[in-house]
Amino acid sequence: MLLLGLLAALAAAGANAGAALLEASAARRASRPATIVLHPMYLSGLALDIGGWVLTVLALRFMPIVAVQAIVAGQVGITVVASHWVFDTPLRRVDLFAAGANVLGLALLVASASVDDEPPVPSTGTTVALLATFAVLAAVGIPVAVKSHRAVLISFVAGLAFGGTAVAVRLVELGGTLGEMAGQALTDPAVWALLGFAVLGLGTYTVALGKGAAVGPVVAVLAVTETLAPGFIGLIWLGDSVRPGWTPAFVLGLVLALGGVVLLARSPAQASLAGDDGVAPPPLKRL
Repeated sequence: MLLLGLLAALAAAGANAGAALLEASAARRASRPATIVLHPMYLSGLALDIGGWVLTVLALRFMPIVAVQAIVAGQVGITVVASHWVFDTPLRRVDLFAAGANVLGLALLVASASVDDEPPVPSTGTTVALLATFAVLAAVGIPVAVKSHRAVLISFVAGLAFGGTAVAVRLVELGGTLGEMAGQALTDPAVWALLGFAVLGLGTYTVALGKGAAVGPVVAVLAVTETLAPGFIGLIWLGDSVRPGWTPAFVLGLVLALGGVVLLARSPAQASLAGDDGVAPPPLKRL
């Protein structure tokens, strides 16, 4: 099960990175901004985004939340390195060092993860707490997104919302035939909380990127928040655990993985790929 979760998380990171590259390619090929969403490359990237989300949900069923979220956040490293090959974006030596640190950190996180303990059965109180958390986050986060000019603060709200989706996935309990699972999903509060967190996360993250701030800090805050917040909840309340004697390796792995993501998120390649570096987009190098 751990191997299945690991493969799903790695595939999700690759899918999300591929989606970013395809969507950037569409932006460079589209004749007008309004036509980007109709470009085949953009639609392909959107399909990869959806596939990456499905793979993330699968991984969350078999691995500790913090490990899955950290692996998926590693898409930043894949994007930075791949965009240099595809778009000839800048690639610093420190970016390669950060990518290596990220890989080492992820290896330590996976090695220290424990799947021996059976996760606790979700209780009514846990579901109520999840719904209450969503209500509070929406009540606070939506006004922040509307009124605040601080993109990093809005990204923090988005990270909490995306973290909420990870927790909600662990609380969803479906079984039986496809029709039975569909009926259960319609009446499961955890499913509705998951959808609510996802919409809130997408909305606030889009607003954060539209504030005109540098994309690097926004991505970095999102990655760290959506990893740590649900990760600690998983360790404390949802049955995630660390192998005996591996706690130092777990902490070191978390620091290396997230530290690498933060450095890579602030890479000039991110700004170039997002088109907010103040210069014309580099020409396509491979696509």
